Amino acid sequence: MSDHDQRIATVLGYHRQTKHRPNRYASGPGFLDWESQPDPFRHYLGAKRRALPLVADTLGVPYAHLGRPGRVAPAPLDGAGLAALLEISLGLAAWKSSQGVTWPLRCNPSSGNLHPTEGYVVIADLPAPPGGRPAALEAGVYHYSSRDHLLERRTLLPETAQVLLPGTFLVGLTSIHWREAWKYGERAWRYCQLDVGHAMAAVRYGAAVLGWRARLLADPGDAAVGNLLGLTQDPGAAEAEHPDLLLLVDASSGPPVHLSAERIRTLAETAARRAGWEGEPNRLSREHKVDWPIIDRIAAATLKPATRENLWWPGERPALEPSPTTAGAVTLIRGRRSGQAYDGQTALAGPAFFRTLDRLLPRREVPPWDLLPWSPRVHPVFMVHRVTGLAPGLYLLVRDAAAEPRLRAALDGGCQWERPAGCPADLDFYRLRAGDLRETAAGLSCQQEIAADGAYSVGMLGAFEPDLSGAPWSYRRLFWEAGLLGQVLYLEAEAEGIRGTGIGCFFDDGFHELLGLQGEGFQSLYHFTAGGALEDARLETLPPYAFLPEEEGGQ
Repeated sequence: MSDHDQRIATVLGYHRQTKHRPNRYASGPGFLDWESQPDPFRHYLGAKRRALPLVADTLGVPYAHLGRPGRVAPAPLDGAGLAALLEISLGLAAWKSSQGVTWPLRCNPSSGNLHPTEGYVVIADLPAPPGGRPAALEAGVYHYSSRDHLLERRTLLPETAQVLLPGTFLVGLTSIHWREAWKYGERAWRYCQLDVGHAMAAVRYGAAVLGWRARLLADPGDAAVGNLLGLTQDPGAAEAEHPDLLLLVDASSGPPVHLSAERIRTLAETAARRAGWEGEPNRLSREHKVDWPIIDRIAAATLKPATRENLWWPGERPALEPSPTTAGAVTLIRGRRSGQAYDGQTALAGPAFFRTLDRLLPRREVPPWDLLPWSPRVHPVFMVHRVTGLAPGLYLLVRDAAAEPRLRAALDGGCQWERPAGCPADLDFYRLRAGDLRETAAGLSCQQEIAADGAYSVGMLGAFEPDLSGAPWSYRRLFWEAGLLGQVLYLEAEAEGIRGTGIGCFFDDGFHELLGLQGEGFQSLYHFTAGGALEDARLETLPPYAFLPEEEGGQ
C-alpha cells in the first residue's frame, strides 16, 4: 500500500473508530483526573512580553453592518488595531464565578471550554498609533497570550517586510491536542479541528469590525507553518503543538492579495534558521496518565504538504437582509454564550430562521465565508421543532447547488425534497420529511434534552468525496468549515434573541440512518441546537480584564 493510500485508510479508520454509538461510545478516559487538568493558557517562559491596550469598547460598529460590504471604513493597521483584533477574536469575553470558583470564557467557542487553539501573529514593523500607545512593534513572530492580552515575542524577523505587502499580516493557528484528549479521549482530535473553525471565524468577524479582510492561505504546507511559528523548536517537556493554518489579514483598501506557498516557505526557512527564538513553552499538565496514540496517527495522516490550489470566490447572490438587532458587534461577539438548557417553549419566527439560513451561504466580502478559498463542502440538516410558520420536520440546506445531485443520490429515496412555503427563492432549502423529531433529536445527541428543547437542532453533513481520496488533509478542512457554520449559528442566534449550543456528542450512524444515508460519501461532523435559554442565577459574570494594571489597559 502506498503512503498516500495508507493515509486515506488511517483517516477512514479514525473516523469509523471515533463514532459514538448507543452501545459503544468512542474511547475516553473514563474519569476526569483533575490533578492533571491542562492549564488553559500557554505561555512562553522567558520571552519578551508586550502588553496590549484594551480598545474593543471604543469600537461602536453595529453588528448589522458586518454583513454589508463597505459599511465599515478600514481602521489603521497599527498597534491599537492589532490589539483590537486579538481582543475580540481570541481574547477573553468574561469570567464566570460560582461558589468561590472562577473560570474564563473566550470570544472563540471551544468544546468543553478547553481551548486547544493557540494564536500567533507574523507581522512587519508596525507603527505606533497617534499618541504613541502602544509603542511601535518590531517585525517578528509573536504568540498571543489571551489571559493577559499581550504578545510574547518568539523572534525578530525583519524579512517579513520583503514578503508581506503593506497593510497585511499573518495570524497563525495551532492546536494542542492534549487539552481536549484529557477529557474526550480519542474523539478529541475532531473537537480540536472544530475549534480551529470557530477561531478562524472569530478572527474573520474581528477583522470585519475593523473594516479589514481575512483569507485562509490554502497553499502552504504544515511544515512551513510550523517552522514559521517556531513550533519545530525542541519543546522539552511541554505538550506538543501542531500547526494548523495561516490567515492573511488585509487592512488595506486595495484588491485582495494572496501569498504563495513558495513565499511562505522562504520566510519559514529564514525563521527556522533564526538563532534568537525566545521563551520555552510551559507544561500544561504535571503528568499524562492516559495517552492516545490514535490522535498522533490521525495528526500524521492529515499533515498537509505545500500545494498549488485553485482559488475559489463566491458567486453573486442577493444582498443579505439587514439583521434586526441594534446591538454593537463587540457587545454581541463578547456576549455570545453556549446555552446550558432551553425552556422547551421559545419559538423562532419564520423570517428570523430564514435570515439565519441565508447567512450560512457564501458571499463576496461578507464574513466569514469569504475566508475560505473553496466552495462549500458542508451542508446542514435541520430538525425543526419550533419555528413559526414552518411545520416540524427534517430539512436540508444545500449550500452549493453543484452538490445537490450527489446529496439526492446519497439520501433515502423516500425523502420529499419539497421547498416549504415562505422560503425565499434563492435558498436551496428542502423539507425531507415532516413530523415531530424532538425525541429523535435528543436521542441522537447522546440523550441530551437540549437538542429537543430548542427551536431547532442541526447536524452538519461533510462531503468526504471527491476531495478526501485525493487529499487526506481535506478531512481537517471539513471540520474547520463545520466550525465556521457553528460560529455563524452562535452569533445569529444571539442576534435573533435566542442562544446557541454546539454539540459534540452525537450518534453518528444513527443520524445517518435517520437520513437514509447510503455509503460514506457524506458524514456527520458536528451538531448544534438553538433556543430560548434558561439562565443559571447561581453564576456571576465578571469583566474579562479587570485584573490587569490600569497602565496596561485594565478596566
